[in-house]
Amino acid sequence: MKASLSAALAAFVLLLPACAAEPKLEPYGQPVRFAKNRVIEFRDFTVRYLGERRVSSPVFKPGFLYYDFEVAGRGGPQTVSWSSGTGVIDAASFKVDGRPYELELKATVARKGWMRDDEMVVWPEADFQKAARVRR
Repeated sequence: MKASLSAALAAFVLLLPACAAEPKLEPYGQPVRFAKNRVIEFRDFTVRYLGERRVSSPVFKPGFLYYDFEVAGRGGPQTVSWSSGTGVIDAASFKVDGRPYELELKATVARKGWMRDDEMVVWPEADFQKAARVRR
């Protein structure tokens, strides 16, 4: 009994570094929590929340609140900005390595209701379009 327990413990200790080395890949089409400067890994790229900024406008007095994300694929980083604009909640479209994606905040076609303020959903564009058609 003692020998088998020692063998199991040794196997666990040997396998632990291999498990820890694997990055956790977040799923497309599901809410993912984000925080400033935290890198989130998806299968095809990483996303890092940079923060929010307000842009003034002479036409819309409250101005526009933008949420900025750095998206990095093999081709390098780019900034993707999401805003509800004047109140229409829609996804921000972007491309990584030539493939189109959508980033949602506040609401998602994946479920009814509002998302948490620290949640986003990232989709390959084709999956986003399919989910939007199913939702209608």
